[in-house]
Amino acid sequence: MKFWRLLYQIGLNVSALILPVVALFSKRVRRWWKHARPIPPVPPEGKPVLWMHCASAGEFEQGRVVLEFLLRQLPVRPFFVLTFFSPSGWERYQHNYSYADWVGPAPMDFPWLIRRWVHTLQPVAVFFVKYDLWPNLLHILRQMGIPTYLLSAHIVPLQGLRWWWKKQLLPYLQWIFVQTQEDGQRLTHIGVTQFSVAGDTRLLRVMEIAKQPKSFPDIERWIGGRFCVVAGSLWPADVDFLAEAYGMLRGYETYWLLVPHHVSEEMIVYIHRKWPVRCVQYSQDYQGVRRNTLIIDTMGILAYLYAYADVVWIGGGFGKGIHNILEAIIYKKPVFFGPNYQSFPEAHEMIKRGVAESCRYPVSFANAVKSLHKDRRRAQVIFSKVDSYLSAQGDILHIIWDKLQREEWVQRLKRQAVSLNDSPEPSTLTF
Repeated sequence: MKFWRLLYQIGLNVSALILPVVALFSKRVRRWWKHARPIPPVPPEGKPVLWMHCASAGEFEQGRVVLEFLLRQLPVRPFFVLTFFSPSGWERYQHNYSYADWVGPAPMDFPWLIRRWVHTLQPVAVFFVKYDLWPNLLHILRQMGIPTYLLSAHIVPLQGLRWWWKKQLLPYLQWIFVQTQEDGQRLTHIGVTQFSVAGDTRLLRVMEIAKQPKSFPDIERWIGGRFCVVAGSLWPADVDFLAEAYGMLRGYETYWLLVPHHVSEEMIVYIHRKWPVRCVQYSQDYQGVRRNTLIIDTMGILAYLYAYADVVWIGGGFGKGIHNILEAIIYKKPVFFGPNYQSFPEAHEMIKRGVAESCRYPVSFANAVKSLHKDRRRAQVIFSKVDSYLSAQGDILHIIWDKLQREEWVQRLKRQAVSLNDSPEPSTLTF
């Protein structure tokens, strides 16, 4: 065993001793630890298995478009297993995602548990989305000759331990589909050549959402055609920032939709406490109440609410990083966010095109809102720039499929389909 994997294994064993103690004091850790050693699903005999693993729901939204396209292209309908690291991921899709045959937690990266999963599933291929790569899982898959792929990868030029760690894991993958040419250059620099530049699959997903809009007549009636800021995926630091900016917009009639990243009682109370004026909540009767701030206290509708925005604020930029800006960009809206966006190539691209802006201080955002209030033509310019950007995007799905269809496991499924079609016995596989 390589020295770095030995150190990792020691650390993993230590964490297995510590986590049960931590779980006693942390609801979030307890929730995860309870499901960290799941029993693998048993696929129907003779049916090929595809496995996709994602960190959370956001990563799956990047991978699902590829997965659904792939299922339509394959000559044999595989048994599809979808796993998540985060409980919020599998809880969201466990009962309402018809493409998957099994949705649940990923096994913790113990060698004995991973071997049990891999030997039970015998997957023809395993897909990871963006990151969340696990050493023992990758090592055992490679030992067994099972091809592994990374979708929508963004190779951030990090320094120190995180970058060193990533350089150990990336060579285990059979093929990497990266978002940008710069990602490819960084891989080449570290000696990794098994990659294609395909683009960001999130763009495909948000385009799908935009083509199937949902209307919210109550919200639309509440806004009443007034200038509206939609602030999505908010953390407490975003609320503090926007509350201060709000105070600088006196005299500008502006309506606000505030959407927390985690809808919880604590976060709702925090917004009510920090916001300069009294707010109403979406789950309550807010029609006819003279308030200009509506807190969206339900999950799953943010991607559709951007359609009502004149200005969008994307949360997370005062913490680890911003959330999905493409959901707003697809509606061709001006987008703003905090200073921590370095790991997001789409943010750099939108800033370069003059569609998005990073704001470190509330006065910067307030001045931008004032400018858009006064000159609606600026929004039209942004609309045209986004339109140009979207029309210039390549065919991401066909770039990925062009590579995959030449893979040995896909060719094997094609031969299997031909054999079954020639057989007088009815097939047990679903086509």
